[in-house]
Amino acid sequence: MKPEIQSDSLSTSYYGQDIYVEASQPAGGKAFVHLVQAGEFPEINNPDCGEHDTLEQALHAGLRFATSLIDN
Repeated sequence: MKPEIQSDSLSTSYYGQDIYVEASQPAGGKAFVHLVQAGEFPEINNPDCGEHDTLEQALHAGLRFATSLIDN
């Protein structure tokens, strides 16, 4: 039987650039970011944003990653 996987996403804008982040968390496991879209940058699958205790923490890590791409 496959473990239950929870997923969540967020959409926002930063200095006029659209940002979309998706994160997942298997039951009893750590949450991770599996998709980041930031402005005109190509879609990034499974960016190295670390493992987190909650989906919310993972989404915030993905958001920080996306804003750093736009800032640089």
